[in-house]
Amino acid sequence: MTELTEEAVLALLLASDAGLAHSELAAVFVESEAADRLSEILSTLAREGFGPLELVQTAGRYRLRIGSRFNPLLSRLRQAEARPLSRAAMETLAVIAYHQPITRPEMEQWRGVSIGTPILQQLQELDWIAVVGHRETPGRPALWATTEQFLRHFGLNTLADLPKAELDLLAPECLSNS
Repeated sequence: MTELTEEAVLALLLASDAGLAHSELAAVFVESEAADRLSEILSTLAREGFGPLELVQTAGRYRLRIGSRFNPLLSRLRQAEARPLSRAAMETLAVIAYHQPITRPEMEQWRGVSIGTPILQQLQELDWIAVVGHRETPGRPALWATTEQFLRHFGLNTLADLPKAELDLLAPECLSNS
């Protein structure tokens, strides 16, 4: 039986591409005291890291990544510059994130302009959004939502971790012309 140590937890996390939930890690170590010890180890790794690695929890799963202090060094490895998202794509992504599941006409209503197919395609190629169903209305429009990859990319554990939106921008006093 493998002993629950920091190194054992690191080995499991390094072997996992998508990270592991607390329950998945706990299932590997069946001893009764393992749950408390596992939480202690995860807290220590999250707080202190391990060499160049840091433990993060995104989308309800623990995973290891290279610490952000190494970003300048790692950026030298990247040959191709990532194509930045247009303002329209960022606005569309924000509307989807805050109002999901949402149809394209609803997105257009929120943004106040039509949304071109290339915007949705770019967000799909990044695996940040996906069709999660269809609304039971005439035409059965697709329902769009963010993906687990969206949470991972933006370092969010759940959608509740999104910054709070200022929804009072359309308050009656803001709309008056006086």
